[in-house]
Amino acid sequence: MASVTTIKDRNGRAVKHRVRYRTPDGASRSRTFTKKADAEAFLVSTEHRKRTGEYVDPTAGRMTFAEYSERWLERKRQTVKVTTAQTFAAHIRKHLVPTFGPLGLSAIDRESVKAFAGGLQPGVQPTTARAIVFTLAAVLREAVDDGRIVKNPAERIKVGAKTERRVDPRHIAQVAGKVTGIAEAVPARWRAAVLLMASTGLRLGECLGLTVDRVDFLRRTIGIDRQLANVAGQTGFGTPKTKAGIRTIPVPAQVVELLAAHLAAYPAGEDGLIFSMENGRPVTRSRWSDNYRAACATVGLEGRTRTHDLRHVAASSLIAGGLSVAAVQAVLGHASPAETLDVYTHLWPTDEERTRGAIEAASSGWMNHANEAVS
Repeated sequence: MASVTTIKDRNGRAVKHRVRYRTPDGASRSRTFTKKADAEAFLVSTEHRKRTGEYVDPTAGRMTFAEYSERWLERKRQTVKVTTAQTFAAHIRKHLVPTFGPLGLSAIDRESVKAFAGGLQPGVQPTTARAIVFTLAAVLREAVDDGRIVKNPAERIKVGAKTERRVDPRHIAQVAGKVTGIAEAVPARWRAAVLLMASTGLRLGECLGLTVDRVDFLRRTIGIDRQLANVAGQTGFGTPKTKAGIRTIPVPAQVVELLAAHLAAYPAGEDGLIFSMENGRPVTRSRWSDNYRAACATVGLEGRTRTHDLRHVAASSLIAGGLSVAAVQAVLGHASPAETLDVYTHLWPTDEERTRGAIEAASSGWMNHANEAVS
């Protein structure tokens, strides 16, 4: 039975007020207050939370963030991709444990989370900062579900301004004009990879993980259902970035001929990899990046250089060719049309341009006749 008991000193004066109550599972708990009104308010609040199912045992929140996040990460390793788990682990090890590790879960409040989020920059990029806070929120969200804390203090914490995702058409046009030069500047056994990504929009991991059995040379299609990734510290096959990344891309005869000529000069490596190291092993990201950056420098490419720009070159070509949002989304393997539009919407012709073109096409015949008549 819940109660408030007054504790008196030797002279009979009330000095403390002890609240005794039981948790929903029957465990006995107590807490003392200096003021009786505070004790009675706590008891009323506790009984209300027990009735509504919102009660959280105070002792459950004493577990440190370091201990709980370790348990959380072990559970996540069973349900998410290896690369995702590695990202979570890096966030926890490098950023979250140094700040929140010794604290009990219930001791982490919204103000401390805001201060942490605000202090991440300029040390890390805005996208990374948001990802770190996302990881913190995910850990604490599960702590709420586990009944260790009442609320998640990391929910809806804003971190910096949203990064502009739209590509720079001028930069992509510059890259497009130098694709051939980049291909000629990388090691000869990887030239076809540059041209393939610029033509089809494959991600780097999808290109480097492409095997001969995923190319239908007769039907001229490329099947993507995996990518080359760093798995547990080793380069190997992993799943695509999203479920939408599993797709079949129709390609022209030139692409099929490109791959056939490449395989004739450089036979497939381990597991049938079309692009490999000299010893047939998978191409490592670091080796590729070093050579790609050097090639960009050789051709005088200005600004930030990323292999992902080749994907943007392919996307801009598809849009210029008149493909719809849905068609471009399917080729690139985006999860939704919104993702495609978020990056490339400004590359599609505007309604004004379409209207002008339609009027021009419809009126060209009689307008020319009218001009001749006037002259």
